[in-house]
Amino acid sequence: MAIKLSHGDEDYEIDIVDATTVRINGRAISVRKDRDNAVRVGTQTAWTVRTGDARWVFFDGRTYELVEARAAARRRTRGHHDALSAPMPATVRRLAVKPGDRVNAGDVLIVLEAMKMELPVRAAHAGTVSAVACREGELVQPGVPLIELTEG
Repeated sequence: MAIKLSHGDEDYEIDIVDATTVRINGRAISVRKDRDNAVRVGTQTAWTVRTGDARWVFFDGRTYELVEARAAARRRTRGHHDALSAPMPATVRRLAVKPGDRVNAGDVLIVLEAMKMELPVRAAHAGTVSAVACREGELVQPGVPLIELTEG
């Protein structure tokens, strides 16, 4: 089974070879289901959460939002405004931006904590923070916009 996923402007071809091997852009990787929402990738654990057409993956201290390539293409063409939200119920540990701040792709905008993990939420593209709708220490729910980022 092969699927195409995107993270930001990068596309990935994922081929599920069997229950213990996946191929990402042609590179074979050993995997196994560890427990609910967790997968062993080599000697490390990755956690996954699905929200709508996206799958959030927390791996090696980084957070990736993967969407099917078709959905990513629709997102890229529908406008230049993003509302970033939590992938699961989480607590806001640190706000790294305020309205009016300019950010680059990959900059950490907010750090959430869920399931005893810190989840940095990064900018998918360069832009300006147009709104921050949360505060440190607040419990936030999935799908609720936390930070609005306008491209440009």
